[in-house]
Amino acid sequence: MNEIRFARLRPDAALPTRRHADDAGLDLYAVEEAVIEPGTFAVVGTGVCFDLEKGWVGLILLKSRSNYLLGAGVVDAGYQGEIRIKIANPTNAALRIEKNQAIAQLLILPIVTPAVTEVPANTIYAARSDRGASGGIHLPL
Repeated sequence: MNEIRFARLRPDAALPTRRHADDAGLDLYAVEEAVIEPGTFAVVGTGVCFDLEKGWVGLILLKSRSNYLLGAGVVDAGYQGEIRIKIANPTNAALRIEKNQAIAQLLILPIVTPAVTEVPANTIYAARSDRGASGGIHLPL
């Protein structure tokens, strides 16, 4: 993919940008102000949507040095709505999000979509791993 097309859903929305030309992620910006009280969350709009080709996914990730948490952010190809960011405030103080503040980053990655096949659990855990772990699932072998 050489290009990703974004559209402003509001004229005052900021288009995503890269701080540096070789950055993997695109910064996403709040299109509105928000105050998030301690221990709560809010969904903050970006005012933009984008067009992903099949075979690609957008991951919404936390920006470094953020003092908040993000909800899971997987944007599949075919989603055409506004990109909205779920922000949780784990601190003891109100969190203020300013209009046009970079609140998250968007990482675009290729995906693989293998078929899902059910098999008995003992066929998956038939051999011990090099680590000696069972991946957190303890089944008799």
